Amino acid sequence: MLLVAAAAAAGEIRGTVTVSAPDGGVQAATPQSVVVYLTGFRQPPLPDSPVVSQKDKTFIPDLQVIVAGQSVQFTNDDPVVHNVFSTSTARPFDLGQPGPQETRTVGFPTPGLVDVFCNIHEQMNANVLVLPNRAFARVNPDGTFVIHDVPPGKHPLHAWGRQIEPFQTEVVVAEGQPAELNLILRPRLFNPSHLDKFGRSYKKRPGYTP
Repeated sequence: MLLVAAAAAAGEIRGTVTVSAPDGGVQAATPQSVVVYLTGFRQPPLPDSPVVSQKDKTFIPDLQVIVAGQSVQFTNDDPVVHNVFSTSTARPFDLGQPGPQETRTVGFPTPGLVDVFCNIHEQMNANVLVLPNRAFARVNPDGTFVIHDVPPGKHPLHAWGRQIEPFQTEVVVAEGQPAELNLILRPRLFNPSHLDKFGRSYKKRPGYTP
């Protein structure tokens, strides 16, 4: 008789995110761009190559979440030149100065947080959050989230956002069952100041318009 082991049914994680207020209460609104994700296991990258546009001297979106092995397309949708770069350990790069309507592609092979800036326009900043697997979710405006297709077992769970303190806990997911979490996060002040690609402060340039 041939015995075949059945694959364990994936579970899911459902939850809510609230942010504590300075007085110890709870803020009415959850900061935008909060991501809840799992680590501890690897999965193949997603097949798509998402886009970060440079539009009106702003990165759109200012947070892109991908799986290690994916690429991101940086497209210049402005009538001016940009110089997109990162000095982050997880993925340093320098795209030079592509002109209007040009696209440069960057691969991200290693999990980690990548801070992205423009060497010409100091106010431009974005993040690429590179994760080891597809078990992540962006928190909805009402503070809820769902992570689907989670392998059964105990997993480290993280929450990250520019306006919250990094958060980590553990969650146990049963086979084919939902796990429910209520996360209370602490706020932090986002400081957009940074150095240029040479590690120097940005200088004022005659005739420059931010």
